[in-house]
Amino acid sequence: MKTSKILILLVLFCGFASHAKPHTSFNSLILGEVQVLVQVQVQNKSTPETFKTRFNAIQNEFERQQNLLNAGEILESKYFKQLKKLRKKELKLFKAVKKYEFKTEEVSDYNFWYRGVFKFPTQIEQELSKPTSKE
Repeated sequence: MKTSKILILLVLFCGFASHAKPHTSFNSLILGEVQVLVQVQVQNKSTPETFKTRFNAIQNEFERQQNLLNAGEILESKYFKQLKKLRKKELKLFKAVKKYEFKTEEVSDYNFWYRGVFKFPTQIEQELSKPTSKE
């Protein structure tokens, strides 16, 4: 079952509403000299579109890092450090995709992941597995 997650961060300090000023809002409530902040963050719903967007962003960053290395703008050690970060992002994305329950009408999206991306090593994984990669 898909549910959107809501993260509510509430920071409270000493003070009570008796000191509240009449011009309070949902995001900020001033209690005398104490401020109560309420931050609501709604995380993006996981959809095949958001998965592909994240995947493409990771692949674009990989290509950018390759171009920087080839142009001599970054050292090989930094390149592999960046690739390891990208690989972690890939794995986090893959975990989210595997948790997602694809609908019948999303069969092409399912195939993209399970008959494509998951079936073969990604470019990042291949690059990190080369004997020249720094561990």
